[in-house]
Amino acid sequence: MGHTDLPFLLRVWHNIRMPYWFDGNNLIGQSAAAARADSSPRQAFLAALLAYHRSGGGKFLVYFDGDDPNRSISLPGIAIRYSAPFSTDQTIVQRLREIRNPSEVIVVTNDRDLMARCRAEGAAVLTWRDFTSKMQSRRAPHTQRNDLQDTVDIDDWMRYFGITNFGDKP
Repeated sequence: MGHTDLPFLLRVWHNIRMPYWFDGNNLIGQSAAAARADSSPRQAFLAALLAYHRSGGGKFLVYFDGDDPNRSISLPGIAIRYSAPFSTDQTIVQRLREIRNPSEVIVVTNDRDLMARCRAEGAAVLTWRDFTSKMQSRRAPHTQRNDLQDTVDIDDWMRYFGITNFGDKP
């Protein structure tokens, strides 16, 4: 798929609920070891995804490095997978090789190497910044607010947890 297909892809993404696969630890800037010690950045990240999912953002699958023996996090509409004993990068690329239509998947990561590998397997890729822009532009004109829901400001949460370098590979 060449760059000439980009306008077509953008139209398609706005009309159907594409599956998004997230490179979790990369996007929160936290190693698996750090996540075992402090799960709050992971929880804030998942809360942000939940808000996007509730606004009709698509099908979400989050890959985290390592393992969570307690499997303590469960959110409606967001599947969570742990990649141990492999890296999340290896797991995502292997899974893209195994599925029938990798071109129907959008991988969200800030890792340039993983982006290139996913593109080579046929998947579309977005940075976190591009994903959040896309979701916010989708939500703004179409979402009706439920008075019981709180507004989630992703940037505030990221600053709160000290995650400031969205575009850098951890």
